[in-house]
This record gives sequence, structure tokens and C-alpha cells, in this order.
Amino acid sequence: MADNIDLDQLHDAMLTRIREQFPDLQTVEDYGADRKDLAVPAVLLELVDMEADPESDPGTEQLAVVTKWAARVVFSFRQENVKREIRKLAAALAVLVHDNRWGQSVNPAKVTVIGPDAFNPAFDKLEVWAVEWDHQVDLGASVWTGEGVTPDRVMVGYSPTIGPSQEGEYTELVSTA
Repeated sequence: MADNIDLDQLHDAMLTRIREQFPDLQTVEDYGADRKDLAVPAVLLELVDMEADPESDPGTEQLAVVTKWAARVVFSFRQENVKREIRKLAAALAVLVHDNRWGQSVNPAKVTVIGPDAFNPAFDKLEVWAVEWDHQVDLGASVWTGEGVTPDRVMVGYSPTIGPSQEGEYTELVSTA
């Protein structure tokens, strides 16, 4: 992973890609979308949660987290064939999300849920399905700067004859590749 994943850039990359893939959507927004006068069909993106992931420690002193995302697919309940159309769009969105990195330094997306969204009074008279997925990301700056000298050979020594004064006892490890 790269240093300092920018969550703004990740949000923007997702929104841009969804707009490109589904040009007929009237609204593709994140947190600022007005729910009362929402132009539909719509996809509303949200970073739902970030959970520490100590099993994925990158060894860089960055914080490994699993980010949990949701994209709510919203249709008017009056749209023709709404039950079928919303499922088709949710499935197509899940295909777009699957293994996508959005051009960012994140692990591939893992879709976890495609289904009806829980009741929300803000979505009264709307049909809503959600596509949910996870991304593992590393937050913060890496201690590895990429500066310094890259070794061009490997020397092997055995204790107790190790250290600068014992360099003559070392054997060069030769690649067989």
C-alpha cells in the first residue's frame, strides 16, 4: 500500500467511476445529497465504518483498517417495473465494485451484501437496495521512505563468527534464478 491514503480521493474516484458506468443516473452523490428532493434513479455512496485489522499489519507503522462501504440504489416506487429494475442496477453496481481498486492504493473491493436496504424514513415512497463492500487500506505515513542504498548482494555469516571484524568468514549468496 502507499503512504497516506486520501479518503477524499477514494470517495471521488468511486463517484466518478459510478457516474461513468451508469450515465442514466440522475444523482450520484455521497453525504450531501438532499433526501427530500432526490432526483432518481440515484446511487448514494457512504463510508459506513472503519475497523482496525491487526492481522493485516503492513510492517510500515501504518494502521491497517477494513473500510466498509455502502452504495444505496434508489428508485421511485412509481417507476415502471421498479422491483426488477432496482435489482438489475444493484447487481450491475456490484459487478462494477467487485475487485475494483478505483485507481487508488487500496486492496480490491470485496462485495459483502446486495439486497434491500433497511427501513429509513428519509426514503419514504422510494425503493432502496444497498450494495455493500469492504476495502482493506493502510492509514498514515509509512516509515519506509524508499531512500537509501538498495543492496546488490547478500552475504551469509554464522554465529559466533559474525560482525564487521568477521567479514572474511562470510559467504556470498548467489542467485540461482
